[in-house]
Amino acid sequence: MKKQFILILFFLFSSFFSFSQSFNSVITVNGLTCAMCSFSTQKSLEKLDFIKEITADLESTSFKLVFDDSKFIDFNMIQEKVEDAGFFVGTIKVNFDKNLSPDNNEHTVYNKNLFHFIIANTESSSTYNLIDKNFISDNDFESFSQFTSHACYLTGAHNESCCSNHENLKSKKVFHLEPDSE
Repeated sequence: MKKQFILILFFLFSSFFSFSQSFNSVITVNGLTCAMCSFSTQKSLEKLDFIKEITADLESTSFKLVFDDSKFIDFNMIQEKVEDAGFFVGTIKVNFDKNLSPDNNEHTVYNKNLFHFIIANTESSSTYNLIDKNFISDNDFESFSQFTSHACYLTGAHNESCCSNHENLKSKKVFHLEPDSE
């Protein structure tokens, strides 16, 4: 009886964990020149409740952010906290726990966060660059906007005319991604 109980628990927990979706992010921060700069940026980021773990890499002036899967991940708040520390976000790479093969202009709900993939190629990838208006140059934003007619790219918000059939989202925000070429 004890073996059956343990076996049932094993299957319950393994199926529970197999459906979890998670992702992390690596952000590069412009302007970091010393360990204290990195420390102040890390302390600022630690105030965000959706970040579970932060690993700083002083040499590449980047931070790996591991997220709390139960919370909405707000990249705008990450940018705000970096700027509060006196620096600027260079790039944000989003790393999913599995390869994705989205179509161009496809909206995908991942851990109840809404992502819009732009100019996705046919190859699958697990790493994408955040290409929202606040995170790239005006010229790059204009270039990417040629590949989509969705209003959410301009507004950054989910609406029925653009991003329909998405329920139980953690927020109305939509984050836009393109495959990382590295």
